[in-house]
Amino acid sequence: MKSVPEPLSAVPLEVSTTRITPHYFSTRSVPVRSQFEAWRTLMSPVIDLDLAGDRDGGFDAEQRVWDVGGFALTRARLPADGQTRVWQHVKKNPLDHWCFVLVNDGTAPSLPDSPAEPRQLFFRSLGRPFDGAAKDTSVLTLYAPRELFGGNLGGIDHAIDTVADRGIGALLGDYFLSLEKRLPDVAVEDLPNVVEATRAMIAACVRPSLDRIEIAQGAIVATLMERARAIVSQNLRSVTFGPEKLGQALGVSRSRLYRMFEPFGGVARYIHRQRLLAAHAALSDVASHTPIIQIAESLGFSDASGFSRAFKQEFGHSPSEARLAAAVGAPIASATRRLDDGDGSTDFGELLRRLRA
Repeated sequence: MKSVPEPLSAVPLEVSTTRITPHYFSTRSVPVRSQFEAWRTLMSPVIDLDLAGDRDGGFDAEQRVWDVGGFALTRARLPADGQTRVWQHVKKNPLDHWCFVLVNDGTAPSLPDSPAEPRQLFFRSLGRPFDGAAKDTSVLTLYAPRELFGGNLGGIDHAIDTVADRGIGALLGDYFLSLEKRLPDVAVEDLPNVVEATRAMIAACVRPSLDRIEIAQGAIVATLMERARAIVSQNLRSVTFGPEKLGQALGVSRSRLYRMFEPFGGVARYIHRQRLLAAHAALSDVASHTPIIQIAESLGFSDASGFSRAFKQEFGHSPSEARLAAAVGAPIASATRRLDDGDGSTDFGELLRRLRA
């Protein structure tokens, strides 16, 4: 029987005080005319980089690198000046690493009157020739040695280099974003769990098979839950939103959706509670004078007495008591308790060279 890696969200974060910290590089302390050359030097172990236009006009950029041991995760912020950057993989590169690049992930500022670009996830081997060009301003990249995957990614060197942003492929982009968000809280001793979950997730999404998907179930479920929470949060004020629409948005069957939310008392119960939590937050906003019934109706509660009963059952006090407590600066302890429920630079080339499977 195959061992299933522990999902990232299951890592026991509270048992250690030792956390990893990212390596940081910025061109801001470099003279403007030398900024691009500084960035070019930073990236030189991986790519030969150039600009299609003038190099002397400044290149305000920064990069954070998380050294996880089995792989490195980087977030690059690049100038939004419209200049095209062109690059190619370093010839005779000793780094035969896989490189996964996520762009248009919602972390870059959107330009006025410009349509949002679709999210894209590319993968390629640094040991093979490649030429590229882009104007992206925020890029998340994961570098992993080929040995990390054994034979699980065999045969993809000549395959299309894009992971489709739909179905299980979309989960990989979500997973990378979740990984970036959670790494600051991961204990050093838990990094092997993170590496194993990430390896399984990549293999399952890039080369799907029943065996790979089974091995990656922990990471897949954790990522699905993060996406589900985001979808619920975005639709709390839609009176027609419910389990059926959530399942459609996630692309999962009804039975799988119900299994995912079983620990929360069911999917309908979870959505109901999130609406109550949103109502509590609105009532605790001392700057808001919106009538209680209007807040209730905006969150899908059409009956005032039904809303009041559900609110009191959930928090132990009425909506009016919650608003009064906030107004006098005396938040109610039981509500606070419930609201907290479960939901310096380094050498970049050297860091990549020491990644180990």
